[in-house]
Amino acid sequence: MRIALYTYPSQTDPHAENEFVTLTVLSHIYEPLVTLDRDLRLVPALAERWDNPNDLTWRFHLRQGVRFHDGHPLTADDVVQSLERVRRNPQGAFAGYLVAVHDVRALDPTTVEITTDHPSAVLLRKLAFVMVVPARSPDRILRPIGTGPYRLVRWETGRITLTAYAGYWGGPPALRDVELVAVADDRQRTDRLLAHEVDLAQSLPPAEATRLRGAAGVRVAMREGMSVEYLQPRVDRPPLADPRVREAISLALDRQGLVDELLLGYGRPTIQLVPPLAVGYAPELQPPRRDLPRARRLLAEAGYPQGLDLELDYREGRRLDPLARQLAAAGIRVRLVPLTWEDLNARMEAGRLAFHYGALVSETADASDVLDTMVHSPEASRGWGSTNFSGYANPELDRLIEASGVAARPRERRDTLQRCLRIVSRDLPFIPLFVPHEIYGVSDGLVFTPRLDGSVLAQEMRRRQEGAPRP
Repeated sequence: MRIALYTYPSQTDPHAENEFVTLTVLSHIYEPLVTLDRDLRLVPALAERWDNPNDLTWRFHLRQGVRFHDGHPLTADDVVQSLERVRRNPQGAFAGYLVAVHDVRALDPTTVEITTDHPSAVLLRKLAFVMVVPARSPDRILRPIGTGPYRLVRWETGRITLTAYAGYWGGPPALRDVELVAVADDRQRTDRLLAHEVDLAQSLPPAEATRLRGAAGVRVAMREGMSVEYLQPRVDRPPLADPRVREAISLALDRQGLVDELLLGYGRPTIQLVPPLAVGYAPELQPPRRDLPRARRLLAEAGYPQGLDLELDYREGRRLDPLARQLAAAGIRVRLVPLTWEDLNARMEAGRLAFHYGALVSETADASDVLDTMVHSPEASRGWGSTNFSGYANPELDRLIEASGVAARPRERRDTLQRCLRIVSRDLPFIPLFVPHEIYGVSDGLVFTPRLDGSVLAQEMRRRQEGAPRP
């Protein structure tokens, strides 16, 4: 079975980089204590059960009979050292998921106790993204060895080969051999599906879905997901440091027009960093109407009466000319700069992107996914702001984000998260555009149901039996 991804994973180490495709690929090989099903409901993984004896203590009881791919059994020590590996690297991509954790210890070989500094309503969901690796793993994992349903056979540039792990505690997955191939060009992913060279094409634009409709042996699957596409300015550098310029960019955009032209209607406009299904989404906070006269006035007030010129970096393969045309109507002249995902990601992490087009996923269906790591001011010693690449810092917002993590009552926490998103929508360190539907091209012979988070996991698929009805 072959899956065509839109890019190649950037890491073999599950604690090194919180990047969507990397996490998707490594989720075949590694597992966390608890995980999220395709509808983002919390379910057991390596911990078969857990209890919460008091507000600051969680005890996880590990499954019996779990073994890593090299044959050694899973113990509490593996879990403790995995969590400590993340906590010891406060600048790492996943440190922000464990900011509430005070201590981790093994009570016995099958029981792990986590204590927190304060009650944490979302700790379990955060733990779903911290993978368990063998104890005493090297500082950089180059050869992945996990407990997951697949083990690594070969990791090559552009192609990853997996095979079902015969000793998997949940029983071997239905699909034995899996290849994950990187095909950055959207049309080429569709072409390979139509040629039956792959069984599933991930993340297709609506125009490619149109090509697939009615084609023999394939179908289109889609679902409104948890991703938001946005523009991100560096707010600590001119000209985008001026909030009037950022507001002008936002007001120059007809978001519904972008949904209609770029997504063929398969999406919804937004001004929030999380989709409607996420905890913290503020229903009353709607995107502004396009207002070109006001956008031009704001630019003039900011010192750009003749407009301004910007470069917009983005992942190659996207179509952004309608966006550029809309901005140009307000005097914001954008030169589009396509980059490979690897180059774009490297430049972003190095702080070398002044203005770029991106997408994010609310992995746990909670606004803290974005607020804790991408919006909070960077604070390496505590794990906050680990992927804040915009230069944005707002002490008032930092306090609210941290307060949302200790709120004991769900309504109080939701209200605090909504206050946070209102501030972000006012300050515009991100300029959200729309929530797209996730679209896949699928072979008729494959039984596949899209996940809410957009991940494609071979362990959730199977071949359709001959004579069975088409999905």
